[in-house]
Amino acid sequence: MARQVHEGTTPVVVVGDYITGLGGGVFTHLQVLKMALLSHGYTLAIRGKPLFVEEIQAWRYGPVIPALYNALRMHGGAPIPHLYSCKTLVTGPDLENRMRELGGMFDPENLKIVEKTVEVFRDYKEFQLSYITHMDGSPWRAAYDRGGQFATIEDGEMMSYYRRQLDGDL
Repeated sequence: MARQVHEGTTPVVVVGDYITGLGGGVFTHLQVLKMALLSHGYTLAIRGKPLFVEEIQAWRYGPVIPALYNALRMHGGAPIPHLYSCKTLVTGPDLENRMRELGGMFDPENLKIVEKTVEVFRDYKEFQLSYITHMDGSPWRAAYDRGGQFATIEDGEMMSYYRRQLDGDL
C-alpha cells in the first residue's frame, strides 16, 4: 500500500539501487533493506519528510519494506551483483554513470542522508543491522505489539524514534 506521495520523495527501489551501488558488490538484500529503512528514519528525523512513500510493515522477524524486499529477495543471502532497475553490474564500468543518474532522482539533502547512513553502517553485518532495527522501543516493536504481523509502521513513529537516536548514530 503506497502512502500519499510527498514532494521530494524517491521510489524505494531507486533508494535500494543507490544503496546497492554504494555497496560495490558486497551488500546483501537484507543489508540494503535495513539501510533503506535507517535512511528513511533519519530523513524523517532530520528533515521532517519521508525519503520514500512505500509502506513499511512489522513482520515477525523485523521491519520490512515489502516493495523493496520483493524486488531484492531473489538474491537470498548472497551479495547483490547488479542494480534492480537496469541490471547494471555493481562492479562494472557503467556503474558510475548510473549512480549519477540515480542520485539525480533524489532531493539533494535526502541523498546526503542516504550516503551518510551507508557510510556509518556499511560495515555492519545483517545480524547487527537487524539488532538495531528490532530493539525494544523501536518503531517495529511498537507496531508489532500494537497490530501484529504486517502492521504498518507509521512515519510519525519512525520520526520520533530516530530523532532520539540521532546523537549516537549520525
